[in-house]
Amino acid sequence: MSSSTPEATLARPIHNPTIWSASAAVLVAQMCLTVLAPLNDTIQSTYGASATQLTWLTAAVFTPTALLELNFGVLGDVFGRKKLMQIGLAVVGVGAVIGILSSSLILLAIALVLLGIGAAMLLPSTLASAAEYSPDAESRAHALSRWAIAISIGAAVSPLLSAIMVENAGLGAGFIPILIGAIIALVLVSAVARDSRSTIRRSLDWPGQVLVIIGLMAFIFAVIQGSEAGYTSLEVVVSFAVAVVALALFAWVELRSRNPMFQIRLLKIPAFAAAAAAGLLGMLSFMGTAYSVAIKLGPIAHAAPLMVALPFVLIQLVPLVLARWLPGLIHRISPRTLLVVGLLLLAVGQVWLAALPDSTTDLLPLAAPILLLGIGFIVMFTSLTAAAVNSVSHEHIGMASGATSLVRETGQTLGPAVVAAVAIGTAAASTSQQLSSGSLPADVAAAAEGVFAQGGPLAVANAPLPDAIHELVAPIATTALEQGFDLGLLTMAGLSVVAALIVLVVMRGARAVAPLPDGVADGASAPAAGERAET
Repeated sequence: MSSSTPEATLARPIHNPTIWSASAAVLVAQMCLTVLAPLNDTIQSTYGASATQLTWLTAAVFTPTALLELNFGVLGDVFGRKKLMQIGLAVVGVGAVIGILSSSLILLAIALVLLGIGAAMLLPSTLASAAEYSPDAESRAHALSRWAIAISIGAAVSPLLSAIMVENAGLGAGFIPILIGAIIALVLVSAVARDSRSTIRRSLDWPGQVLVIIGLMAFIFAVIQGSEAGYTSLEVVVSFAVAVVALALFAWVELRSRNPMFQIRLLKIPAFAAAAAAGLLGMLSFMGTAYSVAIKLGPIAHAAPLMVALPFVLIQLVPLVLARWLPGLIHRISPRTLLVVGLLLLAVGQVWLAALPDSTTDLLPLAAPILLLGIGFIVMFTSLTAAAVNSVSHEHIGMASGATSLVRETGQTLGPAVVAAVAIGTAAASTSQQLSSGSLPADVAAAAEGVFAQGGPLAVANAPLPDAIHELVAPIATTALEQGFDLGLLTMAGLSVVAALIVLVVMRGARAVAPLPDGVADGASAPAAGERAET
């Protein structure tokens, strides 16, 4: 990583205020990405949101991160990482204020989009700052470990604090911890962080950025909307067509770009292609599972926000406990083996969750499968980048890391959309069939069908209907939703197994370091400071 930072300003991470302030900022970024988990039930009851609308809210915060993170890394390299951290924290602060004051689903969605954009600014700029102010390999390892631990802490405290605030002060209060964290981090960054930027000339890949936004947004729209409108509806078919055309053009443009945001030719290396597929499917599977847990505990079972938050806290405790031993495991055991083990542990945890009795809300029966998910996730996540970068020569590690990051973030964004499509589509079909079966009194069926047409099965389960109607139709919709999300969990388990099989088959016998295909090396060997790395 090249920078304009004088060597004299470097210090050990334990004493370096830039690294500490960057860690505080990335903690806030992760708080943005995990704030929604305990809020879904309150959002549904406050605004009468459908399951599809809840899925859109989740997409609102994750999509900007997936689509913009790499190019924000370039902006930080060009204009200064401290400035990008300051702007990112300010954007997070504005988003949190809008969330606190929001009085509609539209305002809430705007708040979440701003939180996602702020996180997209903070993730690459904080990582680059932490790495930049580490003078040697040992201190850099410590700095990146601190950065990664800050992410785990942010992911744990955000749902916990937001749940406590919501239980005591209402929906808007759930965003207060993010606002406070953003203010504290902004003061720290402004007061003590040093600026840095790359001396390597970098430029944004505008055509690639525009095309990937169009392609992924069209695909996400088609997946989410299809569960409600039907996958043969005109709007969904057109959206899928737009996605295919835009992503095909994206691949064509990236193959010809001098500064591609995603190096397509890397996929010609079997080991890298397998790591990319595992990253996409593994993150999709994990985030789909997390979304399923949040919806099953919240809007379906109506557990208290604090109870919804606790499984997510438990998942994040696993990286904090295992962080000390994982680097040693990667040195002793091949990333391929660890990747397969992590994915299979994910699958076991997902099947276990699907097998639990419906309406399970106690932490004790949830603890074992949740811990399995946490162990599987951190083992997969940690070995994923190692598997990807081991597939290319040393001078292309930065390129491979950046490409893996984009694929992984895309999977993270698609997870809730895909699991919701399976679950809501299944639940909607089952609920509709039972409401129209003739087993209910005509007036009850008519009232329920009117609610169903407006908000789907989640509305039928939770709408303030007269007691005589609610007692007859709510169990139908609730059971359909529970079964739908159980099927979604099994689908996620299947994707985890498929990812493990891809790694087993494609990585078998692949060389640890593969030469890049012709045309990749031109002007592309310098690691980008904004690229995300894992420890």
